Amino acid sequence: MQVEPKIVPIFAKKLFAFQDDGELNELRRLLLLWNDPTYLYEFVTLHKSDAPKDKSTREVVRQIIEDANEIDTLLKRLITTKHRSLGEFFKPLHNQEYRILELSKQKGRNNYLRIYALRIDVDCYVITGGAIKFTHLMKERPHTAKELLKIEQRRNYLIDCGVSDADSFYELLIELQ
Repeated sequence: MQVEPKIVPIFAKKLFAFQDDGELNELRRLLLLWNDPTYLYEFVTLHKSDAPKDKSTREVVRQIIEDANEIDTLLKRLITTKHRSLGEFFKPLHNQEYRILELSKQKGRNNYLRIYALRIDVDCYVITGGAIKFTHLMKERPHTAKELLKIEQRRNYLIDCGVSDADSFYELLIELQ
């Protein structure tokens, strides 16, 4: 029996994240991983063939930690500053997507880091996961292909629950409580 994922608020009415049973929410999980030097050193070493050739492992790890902290600060700023929008950070997942689709797959990026989300409505997003991405296409590596599958599964879950806009999303959140 599959456990239904939880959706938790990060910043009420604007940013939410999926949270698997017994885990941290996706945003918190990613930010903790991306600030863990031991994890990052092992990750960069494992993916050395994809990592930038002009930087040492130590430099890449330092860059990832800086980028993670910048993402955290930027998200807070976009949500708390008047006339700013999360749409400044999140862009369509596929670069050739020019119109907003229902539950559009989105990415926020800073150098090697990606946060994946579904756009529920104007300035309302739910984070599905994220990855350190050194290669061009997500399907090229198992850890990014997994995130591609996860965003699709979570999009399908929301569609199956009848989510099509912010109102139906908030109704789902009430039902899930």
